[in-house]
Amino acid sequence: MATERVLFIAKAQNLKYYNSHLNRIYFGNEFCQRLIPSSQEVDQVMDFAQEHALSFSLVTPYVTNEGLEQWRSVIEHVAARNPRSEVIFNDWGVFRIIRDSVQGLQPVLGRLMTKIKRGPRLMKVIDKLPPDALKHLQSTNLDVEAYRSFLVHQGITRAELDYPLQDIKTDRISSSIHLSLYIPFVYVTTTRFCLSASCDVPEKKGMVGIFPCKKECQKYTFTLDNPVMDTSLIRKGNTIFYRNTKIPQSEELKEKKIDRVVIQPEIPI
Repeated sequence: MATERVLFIAKAQNLKYYNSHLNRIYFGNEFCQRLIPSSQEVDQVMDFAQEHALSFSLVTPYVTNEGLEQWRSVIEHVAARNPRSEVIFNDWGVFRIIRDSVQGLQPVLGRLMTKIKRGPRLMKVIDKLPPDALKHLQSTNLDVEAYRSFLVHQGITRAELDYPLQDIKTDRISSSIHLSLYIPFVYVTTTRFCLSASCDVPEKKGMVGIFPCKKECQKYTFTLDNPVMDTSLIRKGNTIFYRNTKIPQSEELKEKKIDRVVIQPEIPI
């Protein structure tokens, strides 16, 4: 089976990155319930996908109860337009909406739900680790057979993966779960406490607190450097990333049982 190639965008304006080698569009965000797309934006992206014969996937974040209801309307809108769409979920509450309230949508386990060591600090000691320790750091919770069985029983047959610096091993993941790999940005950690809020207010310099959200994440990106890491971290809104410049080739994808590559031309926030 040929590898599916996906464009992942968080803004409709980033449809400009589309090219004819792509098979699908991911639209939405994984990290903040406030960055909810309007129905007009969803329609714009879904119209584009239809015009270019592309499959469509809605990407959703972890949520509060309030956020769950707001995203419910988006999910229902997508279902009304194209009930064969995927929904990538990063919150079990969102999954319950897909399972219990909306017919036809295909749930996909988001990368926030796939557990693996992501931080780049361990690359300083990677060569000193015993083989079993390295194997553990390259594995995910998808290695657990009981967990995979649970997912399949729930109708979840695809899971999303980051591509961390230490590499990722998927040999123990059975063919019952299809795998997607995100490149080049790797998510490290996220929180509801957004350090970008009020970052451009001079009188709040050095202050830490919960400030009103003005979507500063849409204007500012911060680079974080530390001598214990060879790779710079990128802070965008409430989430930390880094860029893995290694791009796996076709044979490596086949070996890892990856049948979908998710391309992020920009950090999807």
